[in-house]
Amino acid sequence: MLRPAALALPVLLAIAVPASAQEAEGWGTGYHMGTVYAGLTNADGAHLGVYCSDVSRQENSAVRTGPYVLFSLPRKLALEGKAAPVTFTVDGKATPVPMGIEVEEASTAFGWGPSKAFTTDQMKALVESLRRGKALTVGLMEPAVSEPFTLAGSGAALENILDCARR
Repeated sequence: MLRPAALALPVLLAIAVPASAQEAEGWGTGYHMGTVYAGLTNADGAHLGVYCSDVSRQENSAVRTGPYVLFSLPRKLALEGKAAPVTFTVDGKATPVPMGIEVEEASTAFGWGPSKAFTTDQMKALVESLRRGKALTVGLMEPAVSEPFTLAGSGAALENILDCARR
């Protein structure tokens, strides 16, 4: 389950990178409170972020730890259940990723963390395709959602991003 603090992180991190850097390079990157991140917000306000926190739970139990990915929409969706497959389509190749759902008053967020259903190695392979790809859409089948994102700058921004232990 996504925590409110983890949901606020994409907004804080999007603000932490100057808009001109995001527009010029596509993906913004940085390090904040033990978490390395790369992300961007598209023209419609949808956000995609890839994170890796090296903070231990013992140090701060409110901070999400390890690798995780967040996709958020600036609108409330009527969704059933606590999880849904979110499809990442890179250069025409679709990869469904099971993600937890957090519906708020004015937004809907989806979060991936390592699980048996979609492992860290599988996410690393997807992130590698983002690094090398040309076109990306992230979306849902029901309700129909398709959000385009640029992959400009993703090669450098996403390099080894999910390797928390190597930092």
